[in-house]
Amino acid sequence: MRENAEEMWQISFSEAFGDELSNHDFIYIENSKGSYKWSTEIVDNVKEAYGNPEIIQEAIDGCMVAVSGYAPFTSEIMNASKELKVIGISRGGPVNVDQVTATENGIYVLRAVGRNAESVADQTLGFILSELRQIARHNEEIKSGEYFMKIDKVGRSNYLGSFNWMEANKKVLGLIGYGQVGSRVAKRANAFNMRVIVFDPYIDEKILLEEDCEPVDIDTLLKTSDFISIHAGLSPETHHMIDKEAFSKMKKTAILVNTARGSIIDEDALYNALKNGDIASAALDVVEMDPIKPDNKLIQLDNITLTPHTAGRSPDSEMRGYRQIAQQVARYLRGKGIHSLSDRSIILPIGEIRKDFTLPLPASITIKAS
Repeated sequence: MRENAEEMWQISFSEAFGDELSNHDFIYIENSKGSYKWSTEIVDNVKEAYGNPEIIQEAIDGCMVAVSGYAPFTSEIMNASKELKVIGISRGGPVNVDQVTATENGIYVLRAVGRNAESVADQTLGFILSELRQIARHNEEIKSGEYFMKIDKVGRSNYLGSFNWMEANKKVLGLIGYGQVGSRVAKRANAFNMRVIVFDPYIDEKILLEEDCEPVDIDTLLKTSDFISIHAGLSPETHHMIDKEAFSKMKKTAILVNTARGSIIDEDALYNALKNGDIASAALDVVEMDPIKPDNKLIQLDNITLTPHTAGRSPDSEMRGYRQIAQQVARYLRGKGIHSLSDRSIILPIGEIRKDFTLPLPASITIKAS
């Protein structure tokens, strides 16, 4: 975690527990480097994790609650931790937890839904504005000296005329997914007087209409949008949903933005679409093999803006995640139970059908954070 993770956990738990803080023991354990290194490739049913599983297993022995951000909670760790009842992960997706084993062992997994949504929405709009006004490309060409060489060769007017300039006003923004991030992007886009259309089969159309968005099918979105921004989760249904066929339906002037998951886009199809001019440009914070590697062929292209999976990063989003988990743990320890089955911050064990889940707890409990 961050160097000041202990301080942020302490602040978060102090806020969540108030005067009850002294009723519990809090132990911070440094998540030392180990066999798990941050990667999107799955190992032992966990990914995007790092740390030493042996240290973690020893540290949480006898513990009922463990909280972390990136520590790997593997089946081996959970099977050895017989007292463990709750795992809190201070990020939106607890992919560093073997959720199958957690379910089998009746362990609740808490996550911080939407903790980085504001940051990701900001970067999405930043991508849109950058592509509209060619900000990233001109900055790069001026600093590299390429701009000066080009205007000497073809003239400033011809050089500037070679770019695809647009304004945000009245442009069509198509959102694929209208969850925590997509809904925030829509509000920002509405402020720029963009027309926002949305494809999300899981959202009530009345909600979209109330929030100045227009529900459409995926084909209409692909054919109509000036900007297409992806905010869906990765699933078998969304894997490579933006493929060669999808690109063939887009406008030649369309701009694709992805701050969700890299594998939603077929990267080979994207490369060909950008190289052949089937779409104007793209802006990506995520790629299929994440983090991005030096040999990724998208880097070769001039009409793409790339950032290294940083859209969700900010001190605000980090602290928001800690606070969300601390509040949930405090609720649990006060005997108020886990919220209803509709609470998307909780991944419930199979077979749990009660509205609330409350375990008998001792007067004092040790909470270990790694």
